Amino acid sequence: MTNSSRLPEFHTARLLLRPVVPADAEPTARLVSADVAANLSTWPSPMSVGEAREKVRRSRALAAAREAIDFAILASDDNRLIGWIGLAIDDPRTARLGYWLAASARGRGLMKEAVTAVVPGAAEWLGTLGVKALVLKHNAPSIAVLTHAGFRLTGEEEVVLQTAGRSAPCYRFDWSPAGS
Repeated sequence: MTNSSRLPEFHTARLLLRPVVPADAEPTARLVSADVAANLSTWPSPMSVGEAREKVRRSRALAAAREAIDFAILASDDNRLIGWIGLAIDDPRTARLGYWLAASARGRGLMKEAVTAVVPGAAEWLGTLGVKALVLKHNAPSIAVLTHAGFRLTGEEEVVLQTAGRSAPCYRFDWSPAGS
């Protein structure tokens, strides 16, 4: 997959994970509620459609440069957008994972499904040897997602929550392909 210039997409039993497109902006703006943004460092709430369009535009430019890739998380039964998941190159060897899921889609294991499907293939497509995720210490559901997907707790880091104007302590989790 690494040599392919085509953007990857992934299918699971309940999800379609495909690169974000301009049509995702409006539903994205609707779904980024205060409780979604509370666990994210750069996503404001409320989010305007213009801000969401800029997120999509920037995502597509970074994917074209092979510096990052963001996927729309769609419910496969009706193609309804329910969240985003993405990887961005942090350094030449590591990508950083980020994700969010609409409140109405939580509690059913969908993010576990998304992370498990996306991380190996997207890391390979970006050409990274590993993936890190930073999780606010109080975010037990996200910690469970990462643990389920084979990430291991490796330390702590302070993260600047740009939209909140403060920093917060986070756990760092790391993933590497089997056999690495």
